Amino acid sequence: MFVKNFMTKDPITVSRKDSITVTANVMKKHKLKRLPVMDNEQLVGIITEKDVAKALPSPATTLSKYEINYLADKITVADVMTTTVITVTPETTVEEATMIMHEKDIGCLPVLDNGRLVGIVTETNIYDALTKLFGLDRPGLRVTVQVKDRIGVIADISTLIKNLNLTIISLATYATGADTAALVFRIAVDKPEPVIETLTANGYDVIHWTML
Repeated sequence: MFVKNFMTKDPITVSRKDSITVTANVMKKHKLKRLPVMDNEQLVGIITEKDVAKALPSPATTLSKYEINYLADKITVADVMTTTVITVTPETTVEEATMIMHEKDIGCLPVLDNGRLVGIVTETNIYDALTKLFGLDRPGLRVTVQVKDRIGVIADISTLIKNLNLTIISLATYATGADTAALVFRIAVDKPEPVIETLTANGYDVIHWTML
């Protein structure tokens, strides 16, 4: 799955010349936490709710509402935005986008196609993508099998499931030791017993299962 499959297309943006007041109103109206900043159709920055909040006087200020609004109108997006922006392309994979956001501790990734802003990826987009990627929106059995990390073990278990005339919705793996791994299968089935009994009878260690 690629960024182009789950990004928010044609995202709402602000100009670097817009005031903090305008930006705050746009965020509130569209329920957004981050906005790409544009200048002559080029991406020049990102502004977040935190940037806006930091630019405004503290709630404990003695300034009047009118004075606060006056100051907010004088502060522009360019004054507080982040100018170093990490971006991806429509062909970036969901795994790459997820790792970038995790490693850089950022909440969004603007999507550029030949320098043109065509979308944005947020945590919500990532959650939606992973839900589809792992079939979390489809009911069935989730079963975790502890195995020796050897060539062919996934194929062997998949054959057992195939012989039960069942469909594997998704599969994930993670290491549990130097030479062991856990295989997490999601299987389209109404009752878990045939799968659990078959795996156990063939010597596999079922360490967890649940119906979702």
